[in-house]
Amino acid sequence: MSTVKEQLIQNLIEEDKTSRCKITVVGVGNVGMACAISILLKGLYGIKEEIFLSVPCILGRNGIMDIVKVNLNSEEEALLRKSAETLWNVQKDLEI
Repeated sequence: MSTVKEQLIQNLIEEDKTSRCKITVVGVGNVGMACAISILLKGLYGIKEEIFLSVPCILGRNGIMDIVKVNLNSEEEALLRKSAETLWNVQKDLEI
């Protein structure tokens, strides 16, 4: 009998043949599954704009249970803020 992780990976491999959508499975445990998911990052890593970026999250039965805060050095955090600001400058003028 295959584990939940093996089943997820097998499903991803089968889906990968036909889809360009990707899900990165970071790990699976009793609590949930860790995946990179786009979430609102305002307030995290010093980001002030309402921007969605993909970060590691713990998924459970009812959705996102927790955000895995990656320890970034000051240069990495500055680059992440710059990326968020660049996306915000494109996004802010869109009428959605």
